Amino acid sequence: MLLDEQVNLWIQRLRAIAQTGIAFSPPVWDRERYEELLVLAAQMAATRADLESDAELTNALYQKWRGEVGSGVAGYVTPKVGVGAIVFNDRDELLLIERTSHHWLFPTGWADVGYSPAQVAVKEVREETGLRVTPLRLIATYDIRRLIENELDQCLYSLVFYCRLDGGEISVRAHEALNAGFFARGNLPQPLARAELGWVEHAWAAHRGELKETYFDRIEIGD
Repeated sequence: MLLDEQVNLWIQRLRAIAQTGIAFSPPVWDRERYEELLVLAAQMAATRADLESDAELTNALYQKWRGEVGSGVAGYVTPKVGVGAIVFNDRDELLLIERTSHHWLFPTGWADVGYSPAQVAVKEVREETGLRVTPLRLIATYDIRRLIENELDQCLYSLVFYCRLDGGEISVRAHEALNAGFFARGNLPQPLARAELGWVEHAWAAHRGELKETYFDRIEIGD
């Protein structure tokens, strides 16, 4: 992990500890400590390369983060959850979506209340491409530290299903994506999003029946 990534992770953890602590209505003394911790996280996030902290940005981040604090269990800060779908056609081509960032990725979206993870996978593919699929197995869980470029306050777990293509014609909604299509292994569009996670290799391994277990991020010594 690069230094910048590690610092961002520390900021995320400090912020989460502070917000969660405030959410459970601690005694006054403890609340003050949690408030100070949240200010410290904001100061770290607002510090430039020259080690000068931007006071205006610090205050803006603190106010934003403080305003997000819920009450009790609702205020317990946890990673967001996304659900994705790996879909192949009968020519062994992989379904990919061109995001508004112009990066290509499998169909994916936020987990919605009232839906199981597998139902979300079906819904996302249908909404983003117009295709009908059936989830067959969970093939991977990814820990994505930073979902949005230059965004410090997003932690995400992504659950990815291998799905059978049941039918439909590709029809892309402009507000969902720029383009969509099926691509052969040797002709993937560029740039790919989050390729460093290994999802391309996992997708084809699952399709060939070589991925016997669900992939997850292995714990490193010292974690």
